[in-house]
Amino acid sequence: MLTRCGLLSFLAVAVASQVFGYGQITLDEILENMDRVGGDLRSMRAGLQQKKWTDILEEYDEGERGRFLCLKDKQGIYWRKDIEDPTTNFLVIKEGTVLFYQPAIKQAQEYKMGRHKDKAEFLILGFGSDQATLTETYDISFLGEEEIEGQKTYQLELKPKSEQVAAFFERIVLWIDGKKWVPIQQKLVEPTQDHLLIRFEDLELNPKLSKGDFNVKLPKDVRIIRN
Repeated sequence: MLTRCGLLSFLAVAVASQVFGYGQITLDEILENMDRVGGDLRSMRAGLQQKKWTDILEEYDEGERGRFLCLKDKQGIYWRKDIEDPTTNFLVIKEGTVLFYQPAIKQAQEYKMGRHKDKAEFLILGFGSDQATLTETYDISFLGEEEIEGQKTYQLELKPKSEQVAAFFERIVLWIDGKKWVPIQQKLVEPTQDHLLIRFEDLELNPKLSKGDFNVKLPKDVRIIRN
């Protein structure tokens, strides 16, 4: 049986847990869980929603919907984003080359990633990123918990330590799924405070994918611009 003093102590701890966050998950624990899952992550597939915020107008654009694929192997990362609505386009990154195909205007742009490689990799940040690399590259803060469509998430803010990286995005916010330990939402904030908000839906980890899933067959009448 609790004594009066013991009961008061118990209540004090319970209140402190609510007010000061005692007993809640820590940033290190979140990163350790992400590290554990990331070590086994070889591929992913998800539905995708994205919209762009323009700060000077204080509004989002109409947004886009599509799907996203990613495959990792010894040769590197294969990355594909197919936008299906409102206008169809395909963006594929593989073997250091970017292909952006717009069927409506029968045009495709192709160029080598070069120094822009890191910018593309922002979009898979948190998927297989190991803890050591994250903490070396970013100052990371735990902003708290947030529920997204019934899913408990942990919100992390990453600020690049490198000025070169910060020139692309001054901060990145990740909403980490509390069960799968990967991001289900990202916010990529530019120095202008414009940002891209990306939501991953029906996310599958380690689906069976092949390099052939990242091939885009271009019709003969498509104009290809190579940079």
